[in-house]
Amino acid sequence: MMKRLKQSFLLVLAVCIALGGFLTPPAAQAAPNDYVGVTKTVSKSTITTLDETEVILNITGTPPVNVVQPNDVVLVIDKSGSMLPGYNNGEDKMTNAKEAAKGFVDLMDLTKHRVAVVDFSSSNTIGTLPFTTEKDTAKNYINGITANGSTATGDAITVAANLLADHRPEAQPVIVIMTDGDATQPANDPYGFAKQKAQEAKDAGIIFYTIALLKQTDNPDTSGPNILMKDMATTASHHHFVLGSTGLSEIYAAIVKEIGLASAYDVKVTDIVGPAFEIVPGSYDNNIPKPTVDGNKLTWTFNELKNKTLTFTYKIRPVSKTTAGSFPVSTIASQIQYKDYAGANREKAIPNVNVNVKLPAPEVTSVVEAFGHPNGGETVTLNGNYFVSGATVKFGLNNATNVTFVDEHKLTVTVPKGSQGTVAVEVRNPDGQTAAGQYQYKTDPIITSLSPNSGPLAGGTVIAVQGNYLMRGVSVTIDGVAATVSDYYNPTYIKVLSPQGLKAGPADVVFTNPDGTSATVTEGFTYIAPPKTDPEILTISPNSGVVTGGDIILVDGKNFKNGMKVTVGGKVATTTFVSATRLKVTIPSASAPGPVDVAVIDLEGSAFTFANGYTYTAIVYPAPTITVVSPNSGLLAGGDIVLIDGTNFINNVTKAFIGSKEVNVSFVNSGRIRVTIPAGDALGKVDVKVANGDKEAVRAQGYEYVAPVIVPPTITSISPNNGLTTGGDIILIDGTGYKSGVVVKFNNTDVPSSIVSSTRLKVTVPAVSAPGKVDVTVTNLDGGTVTAQQGYEYTITTPQILSLSPNTADKVGGEIILIDGKYFDSTAKVTINGVNAAVTFVSTTRLKVTVPASPIAGDFPLVITLSNGQSVSTTFNYNNGPVFPAPEVTFISQTSGLAKGGDIIYIDGKNFRNKPDVYFGSVKATNVTFVSATRVKFTVPAGTVGPVNVKVVNPDGLESNTIGYTYT
Repeated sequence: MMKRLKQSFLLVLAVCIALGGFLTPPAAQAAPNDYVGVTKTVSKSTITTLDETEVILNITGTPPVNVVQPNDVVLVIDKSGSMLPGYNNGEDKMTNAKEAAKGFVDLMDLTKHRVAVVDFSSSNTIGTLPFTTEKDTAKNYINGITANGSTATGDAITVAANLLADHRPEAQPVIVIMTDGDATQPANDPYGFAKQKAQEAKDAGIIFYTIALLKQTDNPDTSGPNILMKDMATTASHHHFVLGSTGLSEIYAAIVKEIGLASAYDVKVTDIVGPAFEIVPGSYDNNIPKPTVDGNKLTWTFNELKNKTLTFTYKIRPVSKTTAGSFPVSTIASQIQYKDYAGANREKAIPNVNVNVKLPAPEVTSVVEAFGHPNGGETVTLNGNYFVSGATVKFGLNNATNVTFVDEHKLTVTVPKGSQGTVAVEVRNPDGQTAAGQYQYKTDPIITSLSPNSGPLAGGTVIAVQGNYLMRGVSVTIDGVAATVSDYYNPTYIKVLSPQGLKAGPADVVFTNPDGTSATVTEGFTYIAPPKTDPEILTISPNSGVVTGGDIILVDGKNFKNGMKVTVGGKVATTTFVSATRLKVTIPSASAPGPVDVAVIDLEGSAFTFANGYTYTAIVYPAPTITVVSPNSGLLAGGDIVLIDGTNFINNVTKAFIGSKEVNVSFVNSGRIRVTIPAGDALGKVDVKVANGDKEAVRAQGYEYVAPVIVPPTITSISPNNGLTTGGDIILIDGTGYKSGVVVKFNNTDVPSSIVSSTRLKVTVPAVSAPGKVDVTVTNLDGGTVTAQQGYEYTITTPQILSLSPNTADKVGGEIILIDGKYFDSTAKVTINGVNAAVTFVSTTRLKVTVPASPIAGDFPLVITLSNGQSVSTTFNYNNGPVFPAPEVTFISQTSGLAKGGDIIYIDGKNFRNKPDVYFGSVKATNVTFVSATRVKFTVPAGTVGPVNVKVVNPDGLESNTIGYTYT
């Protein structure tokens, strides 16, 4: 560093001081101010002996802006084949890099600095431009660089270092290297070779700026070129990267601003970690530059400190795992050594910070034995971690005794007295840190008395229970049924409400604590049965009757209640409550004679039975006779009502048969029954039979199935007898012989119909696909049928137009018109001057149409066409639409801006229309937004430096006056 500050340069700077120019004191005396600051912090100020904390060392430079040291700068530019557009999705990195490098040259103050260029690809294609102070010379050379070949990064650094070997004595040597790809030459370890050459240059005092030109899709954290550039940079603030080449010019510009400005040179940072801590290996690997580490000493060396903050980090951890306290991170020997811009040696202490180290909190992993009697006294082992001699132990709120420290993983204690249940076991180390486990005080409850020890079977007895070790939440069962603990006073006394019992007699009482302990008092409570109140049958009078039932009997007994029922043979009988000792009963019928049980059903549904209390006796029916069957014939389909006259017919007893088929019988009186004839199996006569039980009468061939006589219907008129092919009309068919269920067909199509009378039908006409005449056929269910040949005629639908509203529209199209008329359908299509229009079918009398655009105004045909081919037309008028005035511009919100454009501004005026264009000269603005008729907002397009006229053009082509704007 000192060799760079030759006396001749200092004399020049002294003159500058006298003239008020750039201030550089003589090398023999230090600069008047200190331009380096340093702070030290830790990520965690309190840790355990097992933890780590990160040390953050911030070194900040604030160089004097009025001191500029001359620099000799070599621009090292990658020109390998990967800079070509074909490697970068069309992006021309080579051109962008050259433009950015020329911008760097333009920004350099070549009255103080010099610049040289090294352009490299393969090791045998490295070009150089020696140092120059002529900008055009440097830029012309850069213009001539072409991309091709491999990437010999290490060789390029060697060439640049050789150029700087004879740098001006008063000048700072600097390399600014930019590359986009992996180092590929030499074939053996090209990365290591590049880093070696960079380190040799830095050791020779050369400042290294690095720029990694990455792909848009690269991850900077894993990119090989980016990691290489980081490792070669003088410090982290000397390294840059871009994704693509966007932003490269800005990086070069930022580096130019730093050229010649520095807070310190030849910096050496020495941080010595205090003896209480050790450095975590590898925790400093991400530092740029990386420190050298010797035991507890970290040393960073770098050539210069700019106007940036360099952050160095590493981690430390306590050496002793059993010692607590507050310890300094570093020793007082930690310091920064450097030279200021005047060349004077300086040093300053690195501030220290303390870290509080505490022992780890204890941990309880198990308690052995984990439960015991509430009286305490058991010896328990606590297993865990980080126990310390002098630890105390509590079980709940009570201190354990005889606490013995076995080792950091084990304590033994004597359990104090406690209450039944689970308690926390707290281990407290002497430093106040605690750990928790669990212990259960556990013993079966003791029951000394139950008072009273008996009660009604219905439950509800309050029982006082005395004993010990009854926990809050204790559950109680009596004979297995849950009882309610109505009051809990303490572990020795509770009250229990007995539940309804399952049976009378003694029952076990079981007490179960929430922790599972229990006690059983065998036959500890006795249920007392209530007095018997069940109903009972003593006598039945009379105690027999015929199987048809209906007899009235008296059931005498005791404990009868109103609402009780009586069953006879399992059938519920009609029962009348007379008194608590008598019920009156109507006997139900039975299916067979014999003795049956009689039972009283109480109000809860329980039955109390008198076995064989009533006897059913058989009934003797008289033999029936048949005298007349009327009518005695009918159709094979059956369904006719027939009267059978005779004698000895009995309601609900007499059965009837037509042929072999039993029929339903409607009892009229003992001499007449009514039956419905079933469908026959064949024409002819069949027997008619009636029976009372096993006694029967037969009238041989008493009924005859005969063939029907079919009378066909007639059609005398169809009104109306024609209609549209769309169908839907209601017509009347007049004639004779129409019967319920009649079917009407148009040709072979069944149609909806209803019978008005035997001489008139009402019919809904079906739709057909084509006009013409069809047959109309009427058929009764009995098969009688008649056809009116071509009795109905279908006619075709022809649409009609009655009005257009409106009947004119702007030729630009888009307006909605209504067409009113007749016979429209959903297939209707509309054309105007041959152009299809969008159609919405509203009804058969209205269509909604969106008018298409027309190139010219005038009258043109409007045609409606249906799917059946029928059409109708009228005339529709296109007009030129409203005439709008030209727009006017009165104000622009910003009258100047950068030539790259991008500003969002607005124009005020009048007569603006939706979707206008805005022109800056002949260039359209972007993102034009129609705000209102008096305001338009837009983004300024890119332009060239100088004035330009701005105007607004409406969609109809009318242009505004112009207003001025200047690109800067």
